[in-house]
Amino acid sequence: MKIIIIGGVAAGMTAAAKAIREDKNADITVIEKEDYISFGACGLPYYIGEYFDDINRLYSASIEEMRERGINILSSHEAIDIDFDKKKVLVKSCVEEKEFELEYDRLMIATGGHPFVPKIEGIDAENVFTMTKPYDGKNFKDKLKDYDNIAVIGGGFIGVEIAEQLSERLGKNVRLYHSRDSLLNRVFDKDMAKGIEEELKRVGVEIIYNERLKDVVTEAGKVTEIITENRQDKVDAVILSVGFRPSTDFITDERLKKLKNGAIVVDNFGKTSIEDVFSAGDCATVPHKFLGNVNIPLATSANKMGKLIGINLVNTDGNLRGDYESVGSSVIKVGELEFASAGLTEDMARNLEIDYKVTTAEIYNHTPYMPNANKIKYKMLYKASDKTFIGAQIYGKNEAVLRILPFIVAIQEELSADELNYYDFPYAPPFALAWEGVNTAAGIVAGAK
Repeated sequence: MKIIIIGGVAAGMTAAAKAIREDKNADITVIEKEDYISFGACGLPYYIGEYFDDINRLYSASIEEMRERGINILSSHEAIDIDFDKKKVLVKSCVEEKEFELEYDRLMIATGGHPFVPKIEGIDAENVFTMTKPYDGKNFKDKLKDYDNIAVIGGGFIGVEIAEQLSERLGKNVRLYHSRDSLLNRVFDKDMAKGIEEELKRVGVEIIYNERLKDVVTEAGKVTEIITENRQDKVDAVILSVGFRPSTDFITDERLKKLKNGAIVVDNFGKTSIEDVFSAGDCATVPHKFLGNVNIPLATSANKMGKLIGINLVNTDGNLRGDYESVGSSVIKVGELEFASAGLTEDMARNLEIDYKVTTAEIYNHTPYMPNANKIKYKMLYKASDKTFIGAQIYGKNEAVLRILPFIVAIQEELSADELNYYDFPYAPPFALAWEGVNTAAGIVAGAK
């Protein structure tokens, strides 16, 4: 069986590695546009923040390692068209001027996403950066000594993380511009995101809400000022982090079902609307417990769906695996605080017309007489009818994010507050209370009117 995987980062390489473990005789070819594979872009803000100096630590595997395992890697090659009827992929070399076709029995599309760059004259200046590729991070870091005033456009994960690192770790003057009135607004409710705002301000980041980038002023090939709807500010450098778009424009066959943003629609097995074609990663949807097929560009989803597809690509008995169901679990560290979210936000619950209630609580992470005792804030969304959990948001210090894990299980397994209240979480004074905070928070929900 000939298997072609287009894209060699999280989803693609996870699928390839799992497929070759399942079937050592599988004929697997990975087509990757870049000259590397398995790069973890999520670590770039921490590379910039000098937690480590060697950018190679962000690679989880090398081309040579994968070839030794029996996977054919076509690096510096780009898939430019797919003929689904003839089961052929048209491939172009990024180094030489040549094109050729490859046949497949089963195909996986894992082309990922690309950062959205507004169509503004001068936005391609040498001091404007995105943060998705290793050379993006290295190029920015090499020039960082020349930049004091840095504008970060976009208040999502990358924007918040890079702003924090630049201000707190490196002492730069940072303005974070966000088009909404709350940071990470797709993941956290406004009351919980307030904690992110306060911590960013504490480490020196200036936050500008409700402003979109409209234009830039350039001199000698560099941006010197940015213009938003209501401001004009001088800058030494600009980082764009205003979201991603699925990299699927090269596929024009309308039989391949996509969302409006170009994300390929898949089922629980990773199958697309075309026979023998699978997809995962930032270019595809994920099956969400509440929201249906949605595009959630997270490494966790990419890896889990990639693993399932790796099993399914080499399956010959028709018993495909479809175990993964997303609840959009997310975590982020800002300054001294850790933030976690899973399931639905209030906006999502309202849009789904779910009759829900909210309970909040502040509970110590462990016994107050031990060092580093701090209160963790919990926010829990649950159905009014039976108090089964549909969402949770948490923040605090000292491994606060780990308290989201029981709630993820509760949301996915539709546990009630009464059930979670009595789960047997362990206790010792340095680690937890006799009634672990998760138990107590669930108990407060159980007793709520």
